[in-house]
Amino acid sequence: RQHILEVKVEARVEGRGSRVESGTFSAKPSTFDPRLSTVSWSIADMLDATVDEAVDFLAAFPGSRPARRAVESLKLLQETGLGYLRLGQPINTLSGGESQRLKLVRHLAQSAVESRKSRAEGKTARSSAGSRLSTLDPRPTLFLFDEPTTGLHFDDVRILIGVFQRLVDAGHSVIVIEHNLDVIKSADWVIDLGPDAGDAGGRIVAQGTPEEVAECGQSHTGRFLRDVLIRETGGGGRDRKPGREALLRVQADRQVGPTRSLEGLVPSAVLPAGIVIRGAREHNLKNLSLWMPRDKFVVITGVSGSGKSTLAFDLLFAEGQRRFLDSMNVYARQFVDQLPRPDVDLVAGIPPTVSIEQRNSRGGGKSTVATVTEVYHFIRLLFARLGTQF
Repeated sequence: RQHILEVKVEARVEGRGSRVESGTFSAKPSTFDPRLSTVSWSIADMLDATVDEAVDFLAAFPGSRPARRAVESLKLLQETGLGYLRLGQPINTLSGGESQRLKLVRHLAQSAVESRKSRAEGKTARSSAGSRLSTLDPRPTLFLFDEPTTGLHFDDVRILIGVFQRLVDAGHSVIVIEHNLDVIKSADWVIDLGPDAGDAGGRIVAQGTPEEVAECGQSHTGRFLRDVLIRETGGGGRDRKPGREALLRVQADRQVGPTRSLEGLVPSAVLPAGIVIRGAREHNLKNLSLWMPRDKFVVITGVSGSGKSTLAFDLLFAEGQRRFLDSMNVYARQFVDQLPRPDVDLVAGIPPTVSIEQRNSRGGGKSTVATVTEVYHFIRLLFARLGTQF
């Protein structure tokens, strides 16, 4: 509607004239008024702007809460290497890797909102009760990713690994199905399935730290990983991540390995530090039993068809979703598509699970980068409060 496009928001850009004139600040140079050193954007200009341009424009409104909230979400897009996307770009035009990172940003933004609410509730509780109550962090979540580096440049992979580590530092667990050696060598724990595909797969070839997997002679992944680690460290082995020795001690205490039994791991009440799977027979998994750490960065790798997606999505995600639905009433449960129960004897220690797969989002043609990340709500508030009709 034409009258909507006539509503614009002005931002003063003193000291930024060169950026405006070069087109790096404003989506359209015609929106710049050199006499007043202002940039005036309509909602159409905002949706036509890239994430980087929108962050620069909204930074001119430090006193506006909607602008600050929008910048927080947009900076998450920048940190995941998506600063070049336009806010009005339809999501059905994105690649698989872009779609995954976009969904990841949405969950990161939701976690930030929950963290703010938790801090606010903690302050209220302390002020009302006068006691030393600690502020609870958002509930830890298990994130499952399906080959997120597909189609990414090496520098984009580096950025993505930093995002994974940020999730782990926030107390979440990250499990990634991946073949990229840069991702595998950065993991806290690696599970290599195989040895081959189909009926010849579904077994654990090796598991442990990247260095331990590289030492396994039967692992196809270990053979290539060994060369990467040698090139980086000159054969001396790399420095272990902080806390990795403790992780190894926990794994040794649990007596879980490719050839060890999990009989001593029941009941699940004694499993505070990891996820336990026993007797998994879903699809081509061969009575698989394993342990993996929680609150860590875990990579599941192996040849194609070895059972990686079955383990991550058909087993872990399906079981996590089933337990979540069991906590809902019958009326709410009828509106959710429930995955079938996996063929497994025991799954313990699963936190709430989020699946971020390779396929594009299900949004229609009207779904855009701004709507999926929920930035559009803050932009509407900004124009409603500060917009001027021209």
